[in-house]
Amino acid sequence: MTNKKISDIATENDLQTEKKDNLIVTFEERGNQTIVRKSNDLVQLTRNNLTLSQQRLMLHIFSMIKPEDTELPSYELSVYDFIKLSGMNPHSGALYKQVRRNIEELANAPVQWIKNSGTTTVETFRWINKVRIDEKKARMTITLDPVLKPHLVQLKTLYTTMDITYTMNMRSTYSIRIYELCKSYQNLYLKKKSDGEALIWNLNMLYEQLSYTANSWSGFRRFALDKAKSEINGHTDIVFDYEVNEKKGQKVLSLAVTIEPEDEEVARENLEKINKRANRKSKKRKALVLDDKDTDDQTLITFDYVSAPETSIPYSFGKDRTSLKKEIEVKARLEQLQKELGPQEYNAVLLILDVLVTACSTIRPGDQAEDGGNVEVFGRMNAIILDCGGLTQWLRGVAPRYAAEIIPAAQSKKAPVPYLTKILLEDMDNYRVYIFKAGSTTQTVPADEKAQMYEAEFAEADEDNQPLAGHLKPEDAQTKKQMEDALRIAAKEETLLPMLSSGQQDAYNDIVKLAAYFCRRNQKGKDDGMMSGKANMQFVNSLNTVIDKYGSLELLFATLAKKLDYDVFWKECAKSNRIKNAQGLFQTIVEKGLLFPEMVIREGQTHQPEKEAKAESWAGGGWADAFEE
Repeated sequence: MTNKKISDIATENDLQTEKKDNLIVTFEERGNQTIVRKSNDLVQLTRNNLTLSQQRLMLHIFSMIKPEDTELPSYELSVYDFIKLSGMNPHSGALYKQVRRNIEELANAPVQWIKNSGTTTVETFRWINKVRIDEKKARMTITLDPVLKPHLVQLKTLYTTMDITYTMNMRSTYSIRIYELCKSYQNLYLKKKSDGEALIWNLNMLYEQLSYTANSWSGFRRFALDKAKSEINGHTDIVFDYEVNEKKGQKVLSLAVTIEPEDEEVARENLEKINKRANRKSKKRKALVLDDKDTDDQTLITFDYVSAPETSIPYSFGKDRTSLKKEIEVKARLEQLQKELGPQEYNAVLLILDVLVTACSTIRPGDQAEDGGNVEVFGRMNAIILDCGGLTQWLRGVAPRYAAEIIPAAQSKKAPVPYLTKILLEDMDNYRVYIFKAGSTTQTVPADEKAQMYEAEFAEADEDNQPLAGHLKPEDAQTKKQMEDALRIAAKEETLLPMLSSGQQDAYNDIVKLAAYFCRRNQKGKDDGMMSGKANMQFVNSLNTVIDKYGSLELLFATLAKKLDYDVFWKECAKSNRIKNAQGLFQTIVEKGLLFPEMVIREGQTHQPEKEAKAESWAGGGWADAFEE
């Protein structure tokens, strides 16, 4: 691979020339293919440490190879399709940064071969050899490492075939890898079964194949094997199970594995269910339309931006304060607010917007900038826009407080703008508590309620105009399932899950189970005097205070899920020599979060991500510099 920087970005003529010399397939031509063929060695003898979204992306790229291909193709797709396949949020104001980070991480992820089949040698390679970006059309061409060619092209024997549709709903990286391994070993299992023998998996070998570094059997069984069983069985075309085969003292050395084929009709029904669910999701999402027209700034990878109240604002608007102000006014629906608010409150809104424009386009020492915008301020503003369909509800909630309290206080300060900016950023962090219930668009606020506004004690908006989640009750703890169901309702799970990444969703599900356990815990010495029937009122009451303040447990559980993101937490624990019991640490964090929820929420709201170090180039060429202005 040659060292390239800005030259790695191909012009349209470059791409046309390359198409004549190399096989380039497009997403539009082959994007609906779902069958992947890999050599058994690629499945069985590699150490794969990709994240869940990276695994899905690579499987999709592999599925675009046809059996009749004689060369390893390059893959051309729109940046928007790349975003969808990578599991990113296509409506995020941080889109530009996400694309760069995802490509860099994937390009820099090495795959270590445990050994070459039949030899004692170890070989490493990278999934991606090169990426070209056509900024004018927002399209990219991905070229795989040539080492992969004999493992993906013209396979005649000793290869694995699978339909990647079955992996779409899997939320664990281990589940996808175990499913691949099962498909690869299935014929061997059936042969051994007919001979009356068992298929044995060496546990150390399995740790290597799954890049599991903790070497803890209890954690591995729970978070890898049992998780895989729950996501494979009843949802795919196979049924997977295992039992301990050999132990040395308390140490497990190997497993006896069963990989039975699922009934054909059941497998077909599972496939149809996944496809129907995917179709429903795609209908709900608003797709952005790519435009081939030239953009004003050709150094940016952008989409045709649509000015609408519910769409987030790209960081690039930070360069032009006039355009930025117009966009923020669109998000605010000023005409609607002018009709609903009194003159003082409406003037307060206008001042808030002026301060917001200044904050978005001002980069102070220590601030993180992206495309000319202040990342911190844009991020908070876009979070409100995406969650509330614009800024209107939030501004309607904060306007009375600013008119009555904040602006008069600012006028007495020597530096009113910094004071207003500080208060505004805090209120944007806590935007949920300022949103009026849906349907209250003409509501006016009596003077005696202004003190309550100052304390920010408002209920979260409910888009369906349904009653807010009620309190957890002692009778909810009659059974573990009842308790879990009550917690999921209180967390507004249907709206919460789409906001979380796959690793955060995995963490959320275990957080709910642990919360159910704590709400029913009755340990002697720990919970004496705390029980009401089967309910531990110490935890139940603590969670009810969150519901009182925020209207639901959504914010608390979302904060915990992001803190304990499975794509990060377990890998970090495995790297640390100080952490001997990662599972116990996870449980301790959840327990403290349930008992001290305000501390967790405040910590999540005020956390500032460290400025990311510039990624090293994968061949010394620094091709990612092409993304920089």
